[in-house]
Amino acid sequence: MNAGQLSRLKRIAMLFVAVVGLGLPTGAHAQAPEQKKLTWDQSNSVYNRRIRPPEPAERINWEERVTGMLKEEPGDIIVTGVGDMIFNEQISNLPDPGHQQLFRLMQEADIAYGNLEFSLNEHPEAQRPFYNFRAPTDFVWEVAAIGINMVSMANNHALDFGPEGLRDCLKALDRAQITHAGAGLTLAAAREPGTTGVQSQKTRFALLSYMRYWTQKYRCTDPNAPCLATINPATILVAKEGGKVEAIEGPLESDIEAMEDDVVMAKRHSDIVMVSPHNHDLSHHRVYGVQDITPPNDEIMYRRAIDAGADIVIGTGPHVLRGIEFYKGKPIFYSISNFIYQYRTPDKIPIDLIHQRDGEIARPTNVSVWDRRDPEVIFEGALLRMTVNQEKLRKIQLIPFTIDDEGPLYGVPRLASTKRCKEIIERLQKLSEPYKTTILNKGWYAEVQF
Repeated sequence: MNAGQLSRLKRIAMLFVAVVGLGLPTGAHAQAPEQKKLTWDQSNSVYNRRIRPPEPAERINWEERVTGMLKEEPGDIIVTGVGDMIFNEQISNLPDPGHQQLFRLMQEADIAYGNLEFSLNEHPEAQRPFYNFRAPTDFVWEVAAIGINMVSMANNHALDFGPEGLRDCLKALDRAQITHAGAGLTLAAAREPGTTGVQSQKTRFALLSYMRYWTQKYRCTDPNAPCLATINPATILVAKEGGKVEAIEGPLESDIEAMEDDVVMAKRHSDIVMVSPHNHDLSHHRVYGVQDITPPNDEIMYRRAIDAGADIVIGTGPHVLRGIEFYKGKPIFYSISNFIYQYRTPDKIPIDLIHQRDGEIARPTNVSVWDRRDPEVIFEGALLRMTVNQEKLRKIQLIPFTIDDEGPLYGVPRLASTKRCKEIIERLQKLSEPYKTTILNKGWYAEVQF
């Protein structure tokens, strides 16, 4: 045995002694020590939500159902409304009838409203590290293809790409002849109503749009620059007994009065005035839980729009359904939830986003920042279908839909299954109980009694 072989033999012997001394198993049954798996308990996480098991397949003739709904009386004007739209992928050509027939309800309406919560622009200079939503200007034709011809723009994503991004977006909407309101190249333009007419019935519609936020981040500081029509916050200090002071948060009174003036002017030149407040006055659901109860301040603000002459108020922004109220015979939809929710379809996710969001790249919670963090109620809503005849609201139908929450169709809406439809209608009924609003379940849709 040479010196090299002897040295190798000594190292093997020393390793054997070390293993035996540590009490580790040896021989044929030796196993590697069990490694502790790094797990993240999501039971109390703000990102956690209930995972619904797959539903059994249903054979529903959506074309037959929708065709029956589209039958109209002479003089009827059909107005549809959907909530927040965030998308940048083509969906108008999806072959599934659940998608196509939902879009058909808008395509065959006279007025098809939605909240445009992204920007159409060619300026990639984003204004913040994350949650900047955009699509190329030519994508406006996809917005039109699903049936949308009227949009509100006063929301917290209209200026994601700055003044130049807003200019691009306004030009794109004008090119596609999509009526818009709530944003403009000046404050006066932002407060102007977007108007359109249904020539066959000689009826003119106007839309006013306002951004309601919990900070003054979106306040227009230069009335001659591109900006949004906003309802800014105010804090009132109230003296209490014992020298205590209470702070009461609410909308700025002068902004509410400006909204009322806008409604009065719009009503002078239009038959039907729609007001759409984008309500971001509450902390986001990912931090404090889903907010499906309307704050009293917003109830007062929406009712004041009716007092000023508005015919329909459609709230957006909370990303969930809220109740329906009839105030002085006019409908207030406090929130109609999301419609298209493709807010997680970027080309890539930079590490800066994770670092900026949680402040620490290596935290276990970051593993699921982009995975299943939204509650189920974020992925459902109801399309409003309103019938107007002789300048009067005659019928309101609610068509429930669900939004895919995973896979290649993430964020895309489809008509709801029988089970989900029943659940959504029951939720709307419960949310509308405080307003004494009756909602009748008609099977695959609901009707609001008034």
